Amino acid sequence: MNRNQGFTFIEVIIAAAIFIIFAVGAYQGYAAVYTAIASARHKALAADLANAQFEIIKNLPYTSVGTIGGNPAGPIVAVETIVRDRVTFTITTTVVNIDDPFDGILGGGDVFPADYKLVEISIECLTCKNFAPVVVTGRVAPKNLET
Repeated sequence: MNRNQGFTFIEVIIAAAIFIIFAVGAYQGYAAVYTAIASARHKALAADLANAQFEIIKNLPYTSVGTIGGNPAGPIVAVETIVRDRVTFTITTTVVNIDDPFDGILGGGDVFPADYKLVEISIECLTCKNFAPVVVTGRVAPKNLET
C-alpha cells in the first residue's frame, strides 16, 4: 500500500479557515486598541484646548470677561471651531454673572450684584468616534470685590 504523503484538499481548507478565524480576531483586537488610543488622544487634545481657553480668560481683566454679543459682554468668541492635529473641535464658551447669597445682600441693595462670573467651556468633536463632549466649569472673580 503505497499512499501519497501530503495533505488532502479538505485538510487545506480546514487549516485555511482556522487561520482566517485567528487573523480576523487579531485584526479586530488591533482595531479596538487603535480606536482606544485615538479616543484618548482626542480627549487629551480637548483638555489642552479647555486649558488654553481658561488661560486666555484668566489673563483678561475681570470687567472684560464675557462673550462677544453676550451678557456680560467681552472679547471671547462664544462658539468657535479650532483644528488641532487634523481634528476639528467646536468650543462653546458661556459666561454668566452670579450674585452669590454668601455676602448676605441679594437683589437691589447689592452694590456689586456680580459677585463672580461662572465660565463654562464645552468642547465637542463631531468627527471623532466615541467622543463625549468635554465640559469644564470655573469661577472668575476679582480680588476684594465686596470690600
